[in-house]
Amino acid sequence: MQEDIPPGVDSAGFSGRWLVVLVVLALVAGLGVGLRLFAEQPATEAQLAESPDSPGVAPATLGAPAPVAMSMDQYSMPPESAEEMFSEFLCPCCGQPIGDCGCGMAEERQAFLVEQVSTGSDMLGIYLAYADQYGLDSFASEEVVADLRQYRLDTAPAERPRIVLRPQQVDLGQVSPQDGTVAATILVENAGQMDLVIDSLSTSCGCTTAVLINDGQEGPVFGSGAPVEGWSTAIKPGASAELKVYYDASFHPDARGPMVREVYVSSNDPVDGVVKARIELEQVD
Repeated sequence: MQEDIPPGVDSAGFSGRWLVVLVVLALVAGLGVGLRLFAEQPATEAQLAESPDSPGVAPATLGAPAPVAMSMDQYSMPPESAEEMFSEFLCPCCGQPIGDCGCGMAEERQAFLVEQVSTGSDMLGIYLAYADQYGLDSFASEEVVADLRQYRLDTAPAERPRIVLRPQQVDLGQVSPQDGTVAATILVENAGQMDLVIDSLSTSCGCTTAVLINDGQEGPVFGSGAPVEGWSTAIKPGASAELKVYYDASFHPDARGPMVREVYVSSNDPVDGVVKARIELEQVD
């Protein structure tokens, strides 16, 4: 059947016009598809930025990178030598690495590390043993301290004793050798759910001594020397004891200027087994 063609229009002209119309329609359709794809691309990237499951992309709704689970694998190897670890721990008398100090406390800590390394223990075991003996405050690296403390929190029982010192830092102001011995009082609180057992105190210098008074009972005097064997006292949950700290200015009669002394409290707190109180002063004439 032949298609009807309007009068005055030849078949070739009619077909050409339809061809032009078809080409224009195809171009318009192609342009529409392109514009739609272009408009959708930014939305796709925004969706990726908002997806918490996208690897390597921080969730936009949180405003911060997603937390990364801590791995202790980096501490699973034993050290090559104890000497290489001396720079990782600070001496209480001067605040320098124990390998750079020749005092008795630095030598004691060096010997402790030598003994630990000789057992073949990995870095984690040595770090934990050192923290039990001298406290996390004796570490030079804040990153290592954070990892070890989190590890202790993760492995500690739900109900435990928890030691808190209030205040943890005391300023004695200006002190003269003529003043003799001056004192400060710090509360040792048990913020946990089980008895807090204090079994030792120690100080960073012979000029400083400490005594714990718990439930009206005064314990022995502790200093920078050997600990008192066989002594301990228990603080009930929610209760506190008094830590009396004494500084003898005449011990260093020629010393002048700012000074810092530390008192270490050892307990059965499974996270912070050794905590320290900081005593500041300025020694004057």
